[in-house]
Amino acid sequence: MREKAPGPRLRGRLYRITQVRWVDIPRRTVAALRLPPSGDGGRESDRNAILYFNGDRDRVTLVPGRPGYYRLAFKVELLRAAGVDAGDEVEFALAPDSASRVPEPPEEMRRAFQARPELAARWQAHTVALRRQIVRYIEQAKSPEVRAKRCWAFVERLAETGKLSAG
Repeated sequence: MREKAPGPRLRGRLYRITQVRWVDIPRRTVAALRLPPSGDGGRESDRNAILYFNGDRDRVTLVPGRPGYYRLAFKVELLRAAGVDAGDEVEFALAPDSASRVPEPPEEMRRAFQARPELAARWQAHTVALRRQIVRYIEQAKSPEVRAKRCWAFVERLAETGKLSAG
């Protein structure tokens, strides 16, 4: 949705970690914006915000990054629309957002979690931001077959390693 950004404009250089594009924001800048803690079972240091970028608005969670900084992930589709990628400097704004970020797992995962509660506990042990990213990736699949395949890939990974990431 197209909206005028409130508050101060921020700038940062995009960098890439795996498939995600990130920007670092100094902790003092985040503190001045008074962004609320996630409060959704994630780390107390996570902060919720509304991101205003290139005329679009998105709900985001800032996570601790390197010392003295928070890290902000940008959705690839927003970057594509703006014609920017890793290495480019971007301008954006952030505003406080107190709404919940807890994602509802897809149906395939819910069934697996009901049958194997230890997997549900492993799922809950990950940050809200990571869980939201996984759910979003699964739901972006165009066909139900691919969505189910993606669900089971993460369920199997949780069962084998207890982790959602490949690392």
